[in-house]
Amino acid sequence: MSVVSDDRFAAGFSWEDYMRNSEKNLERFNENYREMSLDPEDAGFFAGFATPLKVLILGEDWCGDVVQSLPPIIRLLERSPSIAYRIFRRDENLDIMDRYLTDGSRAIPYLIFMDDGLNELARWGPRPEECQAIMRDNKGKIPMEEIYPRIRTWYRQNGNGPLVKEMREVLERIA
Repeated sequence: MSVVSDDRFAAGFSWEDYMRNSEKNLERFNENYREMSLDPEDAGFFAGFATPLKVLILGEDWCGDVVQSLPPIIRLLERSPSIAYRIFRRDENLDIMDRYLTDGSRAIPYLIFMDDGLNELARWGPRPEECQAIMRDNKGKIPMEEIYPRIRTWYRQNGNGPLVKEMREVLERIA
């Protein structure tokens, strides 16, 4: 069963439209997009990925994980001419989001990889697995205001390497 119709998928935002329709964290979004870089092997993999895909992305401009991960994700997806993506605001698309809860939460960013018929092939989100483990291992045990600094530290220490690795693994399983 398809996640969305062709018309609904087409109604999602491109990166440029998303940025024009966002109000929060614009400087960080733009910086994370601009500064994303890949080693030559990964760049070649993403540029050479030829399986036609559609990727539905759920996000919000106020979410720190979206600000951190969405710009590099978009840069990766843009490298392959066979991948079409659309960004949807989570809070305006709860019918989709509620199908993809993470441990009972509406965690974002969340990606649904689909074939041309919009049949789901894979999912990813809301953080690289190592980073998500920080949330999973601490949520309900310590206050959230103590968890988020740990997550931000993890992002600073690890950069985009784990994200690139996981996106590549998803695409390798699909190809």
